[in-house]
Amino acid sequence: MTRDLAFDVATAPPGALTLISSRINRRPKRLLGVLKVENEYVGYVRETGFEIWERRQSAVHAIGTVAGRRGGSHIEVRFVLPLRTRVLILLFFALYAAVVGGLALRSSDDVITTEELIAAGTGACVLIVIFALAAVRQRADLRGLIERIFAEIPRV
Repeated sequence: MTRDLAFDVATAPPGALTLISSRINRRPKRLLGVLKVENEYVGYVRETGFEIWERRQSAVHAIGTVAGRRGGSHIEVRFVLPLRTRVLILLFFALYAAVVGGLALRSSDDVITTEELIAAGTGACVLIVIFALAAVRQRADLRGLIERIFAEIPRV
């Protein structure tokens, strides 16, 4: 497993998993009882690992393993795009290409011009940058959550 985050903590694996479990699947704080003012992390915890994602921005998941070691636990986390996210991104760009092609071929000469190709390529690049920045932000949020969960536990 390639890891994006790894550290050792001075608690047994069941304690580390219990700590993770206690910090996910909770109702977020709300402003005026309606507006969510913090991220809501959901997921599940199993015997040797966990998976966490943000409920409203579920494109990036944190998948982690917790293994026992002398004096505590070794925790490894990797950030992944689940299959659903990858399929949706492919569908989105396929639809984008179909719309761009349809708009370009609607013109009178039925030939795609260089300007249209440049505009379509620029639009695709802008979308890629938007998606990449959102993924970076989600990874940072998940990394911050995991680091906050174990902030008070001594490192080994």
